[in-house]
Amino acid sequence: MGFVAVMALIFTVPFIWLAWSAIDVGNGKREKIDWKKPSILLFIIIALVGAMNYYFYHTYQLPFWPNFFEGIVGLTVTGAIVLIIAIVNIIVSITHKGAPKSVHNPKAVWAFAGILGVAFLLLFSWVYPTAQKAAYVHKIETAMHALAESETDKEITVLFMNSEKNCVRRRTQSCSDEGYQNYFFVKNNLEEEKEVQVRIRALNAEQEELKVVDSNIMTLGAGELRLVETEETNDKTSIWSKSTFETDYQTYYYEYMYRFRDISE
Repeated sequence: MGFVAVMALIFTVPFIWLAWSAIDVGNGKREKIDWKKPSILLFIIIALVGAMNYYFYHTYQLPFWPNFFEGIVGLTVTGAIVLIIAIVNIIVSITHKGAPKSVHNPKAVWAFAGILGVAFLLLFSWVYPTAQKAAYVHKIETAMHALAESETDKEITVLFMNSEKNCVRRRTQSCSDEGYQNYFFVKNNLEEEKEVQVRIRALNAEQEELKVVDSNIMTLGAGELRLVETEETNDKTSIWSKSTFETDYQTYYYEYMYRFRDISE
């Protein structure tokens, strides 16, 4: 979650800057809200994220945008937040009609709702997926480097990347109830395309069994490296959002078996 947390934090800076400027206006410390500098900073961040997306697309063939399901989720969350603010604003405007702007300023609330909506749309459609792509690419590069350093005569190699909770603060109650997402990669070391299936036995720090999982039958090209997918892998999410399987406790060690065959005609 490191990439996601850092990019999300950077993305919020222009909006925090804008909010701070609005507070200064409300406190009488300045006459107008400073829109220009936060907007320029936001444009620079969006442009940098766009450059990262361009690199991921041309180097790793990762799509620019999240898939349809993730897009609908982002729109739904954004719409729900903006709708709640709009309903509250309308109700307060009716119940406190004629109240001074220091008590309730409907136009300011509408502006806030609009800015928040734009922020969440950019977050779900552009920033958050790019952060996930960066984390996914890091896993790919790490796996390729590890496989390059370890010579093997096996036809198929399975590599364990990490076992983590998708939480920024792992000691919160919500995170303590969440399982560990495990990421395994498989590589076809042969010089021709094969159908491959692997069985993974996940072990804890004491090398006690946590789970045994069979992968889906995957088609791997010659020398291809990809994430191991199982029945637990979410098919609705983009490739950079997927994990291999979940365990209640963190995985430290693993064992695997594999089988392969020629592509069925």
